Amino acid sequence: MSLLNSHPSVYSEREIFARLNGRSYKNILSKVFSKQPFYIKAKGFKIFYYHPIDGRSDKVFNALKSIEGLKVIHLKRRNIFRTLISRKIAGNQNVWWTTKTSKENSKKVTFTVKEADEGFNQTRCWEKEGDKIFKNHDLITIYYEDLASNREATFRKITEFLGIKYSKPKTSLKRQNYQEIKDLVTNYDEIRMAFQGTKWQSFFEK
Repeated sequence: MSLLNSHPSVYSEREIFARLNGRSYKNILSKVFSKQPFYIKAKGFKIFYYHPIDGRSDKVFNALKSIEGLKVIHLKRRNIFRTLISRKIAGNQNVWWTTKTSKENSKKVTFTVKEADEGFNQTRCWEKEGDKIFKNHDLITIYYEDLASNREATFRKITEFLGIKYSKPKTSLKRQNYQEIKDLVTNYDEIRMAFQGTKWQSFFEK
């Protein structure tokens, strides 16, 4: 989102549907897609599969699905375990983004095999459902790993998809959990062994 907002012709709002707090999702949509300044060529927002937390996700996504000309950037992560780890660490520390590189060693988390398995399956289910919902719209899948390792080339794909001129992406945000998975999960070996020979095996570093 910060990379999108570094482009002079793009304005991406935050998680506007995280919680409705009694508001109408229709009014929120109407406001976010209202008339923009002439220099804004692409306007949007970030939404998670399970938003709103205090309302019905199906109503919001059905409303989005009905919007003609909607373009969808479906951000995924090849290594779902990384997603689960980042979410748990952020929840424990209540820090969801940062502009500083942290060197602290207190970020370790623990998973049960059941917790990890449910997380893998739930995320994959959400991904498939997202693709299904917007199958009749312009949709591009972007992987977090590609943004991290090859930012400019990946962002160029996004600008081409949006139909806007390329501009070098910038962000002041830093990656929070840069350590290897084995250094972030206290019972890493236990979890890794539990998923050996399964479809999730590739998530674990050797």
